[in-house]
Amino acid sequence: MKKIALVFAFSLYFHAILAQEKEGYWGLAVGLRSQTVQDQLITRSRYTGAPIYFMINHERQKTRKLSNFQFEGSVGPLKTREFELGKSLGRYKQPQITSYWNEISYSSLFLLRESDLGNWWLGPSLSNLIHVRFAPRWDNSSINYDFTGNLQAAFQHRRSFKFVGKNMIANIRMNLPLIGYITRPIYAGVPDFLDQERGFESQLFENTSISWLGNFPRIQFDNFVAFPIAGGNKIQLIYNWEYYSFQDPNPVQTASHTVGINFLMRTK
Repeated sequence: MKKIALVFAFSLYFHAILAQEKEGYWGLAVGLRSQTVQDQLITRSRYTGAPIYFMINHERQKTRKLSNFQFEGSVGPLKTREFELGKSLGRYKQPQITSYWNEISYSSLFLLRESDLGNWWLGPSLSNLIHVRFAPRWDNSSINYDFTGNLQAAFQHRRSFKFVGKNMIANIRMNLPLIGYITRPIYAGVPDFLDQERGFESQLFENTSISWLGNFPRIQFDNFVAFPIAGGNKIQLIYNWEYYSFQDPNPVQTASHTVGINFLMRTK
């Protein structure tokens, strides 16, 4: 009897969990990421461009919980207008670099308030960012990077509305870093001062620091408008904005605007 009772209780608990789940989606997004980077560790030139952006994400919403996994990336050239061959020190500048950006994040948000003006969500988010810039002119400093991993606080507002007879969703989300780590290179960018005996791999994690909002201000706004299509699926028009800076060993600043279309396939 005890075994039967335990099985029955577990079955009720399992069905209660399933009953809470409202819907889940897998998404595939494509777009452009307009990006500006200034890394004074290598050069004071400011590089801009619009690399190709892609994202794979999974969202699951229950009655009072919203979970989201995202794998984002972009790759493409960034250019500077400050490069001129005729100017002094021009040989130390790179007219074009290649940017590789990737972020993996997972968030678990809980419903704070539900009203006619929309739902308010708050919760933790884990994020791992990899941003690599490659420029052959910089010799063995040609690979420059920011590696960060952070525990973030995520705040989100989601509201449903109707437009031309369709049920639409507007979403605004903000992420702020609480604590984590950041890894930056320690080498300089002038070839006369480079240590030619050491490779990139040996210096990869020599300059790792604790990061938090005070020394690594990173602000992210993730926004979208979603509307339904056939089969219970959705399309999102996304716009994201991000800015971060770090001062060690030399200042680096990055800002970006991302626009794209996310195709969501319903899994339940």
